[in-house]
Amino acid sequence: MTAPPPAGRELLRPAVPADLDALMVLERACFDRDAQSRRSMAHLVGRAHGEVRVVDHDDRIVAALVLLYRRGTRVARIYSIAVDPAARGLGLARRLIEDADRCARARGCTRLSAEVRLSNRASRALFAACGFGEADCLADYYEGEHGAREDGVRLVKPLLSDKRPVSP
Repeated sequence: MTAPPPAGRELLRPAVPADLDALMVLERACFDRDAQSRRSMAHLVGRAHGEVRVVDHDDRIVAALVLLYRRGTRVARIYSIAVDPAARGLGLARRLIEDADRCARARGCTRLSAEVRLSNRASRALFAACGFGEADCLADYYEGEHGAREDGVRLVKPLLSDKRPVSP
């Protein structure tokens, strides 16, 4: 796949069921151990308490983010971010994280969280640049190579309320 032009010419939108094939191609290109199954992805696209957001360039999905809302709480969780290897370095992951922030705020969430592998320094730096702090170490959280386990880290960003006092 060839890289799209610089960010700004793509369409950031919710995924729809017709995107499932393209989402599965993206999953396989991005994740060797943690890829979603087709059934799981279909469920994520259609679920009421979450959403899948995609970056669409020329009718081709080049990036996606899965955002989940916790029932009974005001916490939103970034479950997954995938960017086509040919489109990396164009700021698409950052755009998706900023979009997730807006979506979570629109749903009244007060906190946005994510988990990443402790070894994934690039992802940790991106989340830090987007205002996330590292909250917890998650021992043996991820499947590693050859059956080993790998630690993760929970990242949290408080979302300030946009509610302002009403003047009389």
